[in-house]
Amino acid sequence: MNTGSFSSLEGHFAAFLLRLSGQAGPELDLAARLLTRQMAQGHICLDLEEFAGREVPLTEGQTLTCPGLDTWLDRLGNSGVAGEPGQWRPLILEPPLLYLQLYWQYERQVADFILARSSLGPPAPAEGLEENLSRLFPRPAGAVGDEPDWQREAARKALASRFCVITGGPGTGKTTTVARILALYLQLRGEEAADRIFLAAPTGKAAARLQEAIRHAKLGLDCAPGLRALIPESALTLHRLLGATGRGSRYHGGNKLPAGLVVVDEASMVDLPLMAWLMAALPEDCVLILLGDRNQLASVQPGAVLGDICQGLRDGGMSQSLAELHRSYRFAGSSGIGRLSRAVNDGDGEAALAVLTDESCADVRWLEMEGEAGGFQQRIVARLARHHQRIMQAATPEQALQHMGEFAVLAALRRGACGVEAINRLASELLAPRDALAFPGRPVMVSRNHYGLQLYNGDTGLILPDQEADSELRVFFPSEDGVRKLLPARLPEHETAFALTVHKSQGSEFDRVVLLLPAEPSPVLSRELLYTGITRAVKSVEIWGSRKVFVEAVGSRIRRRSGLVRALVKEKPPGC
Repeated sequence: MNTGSFSSLEGHFAAFLLRLSGQAGPELDLAARLLTRQMAQGHICLDLEEFAGREVPLTEGQTLTCPGLDTWLDRLGNSGVAGEPGQWRPLILEPPLLYLQLYWQYERQVADFILARSSLGPPAPAEGLEENLSRLFPRPAGAVGDEPDWQREAARKALASRFCVITGGPGTGKTTTVARILALYLQLRGEEAADRIFLAAPTGKAAARLQEAIRHAKLGLDCAPGLRALIPESALTLHRLLGATGRGSRYHGGNKLPAGLVVVDEASMVDLPLMAWLMAALPEDCVLILLGDRNQLASVQPGAVLGDICQGLRDGGMSQSLAELHRSYRFAGSSGIGRLSRAVNDGDGEAALAVLTDESCADVRWLEMEGEAGGFQQRIVARLARHHQRIMQAATPEQALQHMGEFAVLAALRRGACGVEAINRLASELLAPRDALAFPGRPVMVSRNHYGLQLYNGDTGLILPDQEADSELRVFFPSEDGVRKLLPARLPEHETAFALTVHKSQGSEFDRVVLLLPAEPSPVLSRELLYTGITRAVKSVEIWGSRKVFVEAVGSRIRRRSGLVRALVKEKPPGC
């Protein structure tokens, strides 16, 4: 938690609320400043109990002591700008939590949606369910004893109510399970239901991966060819699904999406506002299935929505809406990546380090970074240069974009010798002719949504000569039909992407990954960040860093404050 002096933004927001209130006093001033800071750090609300009675820095050399909890709640309640749930005030008090009105509404909408949908009956007739489950989910090869078929249980739960979360680590078959659920849904509901099925993901890269995974999974389905052909393959970003324009969305609470079933992959990346907008846009008879790994990093924007939903469903006795896949089909029990990710997830830094340094684990490697930064920077840039050369040897833009997925350099931080800014600058200096901004083989990542171009934050592309335009440079992005291209000058706000932050890599997979850690501990480093970076790798992962920093990071967990778990547990449907 950042406990430095308050910023000017925090001070301006506090001053605004004090003017609205017409009352002077440290209670509202401190609450407004702390709430602004907490939200900037990804929290949904301010837990007043956490700060009550504590000293906090106000300006350089000046501190203030937060009031006791009862006094603080009383003064805020009488300030005129903080109200109870349902009142129209800038701030909402749900003791001991303090929210901005808008974010309290977002959280309430998500909770209400889950509570309502989890209590509704199945979306399809139960007749023939078990027979179709047996056909679509035969006993897995290699299953041991009475081990449950987790995928089959997930399908049963997904069709038992109008809301379900399917969570599991990499390679546990989340998208394979969904492909079978879609076949089962169509078998039970009829062919006419196909037009009301939508697949979505938070980013273009994640949507493309979902599309590819569904297309591949369809091929192995035990169902009639006609039914298989009806299973949709096209996946959209959530912004495109909702018809977002920058001035609003085509689909919202007053104009529902014509959907009967919506599947959202990489749901851990979805922040609270976007989840609330999606849920508001779905008609009452629509089924929502969220796929994701609850152990991954939460969204960049406020909230840890998937993790909170999973905990709320479990603690609230709504396990009928939560399915966890435990068996990894990608990483065998002896896999170094599998063992490493489990050790990190368990918070055992020494065990994780032991896996990394175990010579029998050929798919993981530890490199202790010692000496001057220039040495390891040169090594990583040389790796990137070889990867760049392979991309430039591709016969087509489609093949070049595929080669991009073979190798990635991921960093925990943006700044510093081990940060993406330094690595991207050095790689560009080596590979760009005459400091050109647009050069062949430059990977780019969109950093701001552009609704007109249908390019969204996190979409990745590649600058290449266009053989259809006398080898003039174009930016190529993957699309449903292969690739699409545009002039470099038309690119919305973007950045060079030879190296990516772990946050920006979410929703992507790469054959080989190098994960760079800073030389010194950082608040950004956490168990979730390491787990996310490691599990981006399919074939091998290298971690470059300091043993001390690595072990400390494994022991550090991210905790984002919200009231979503409490809302789900407190108001669980009858009978749960």
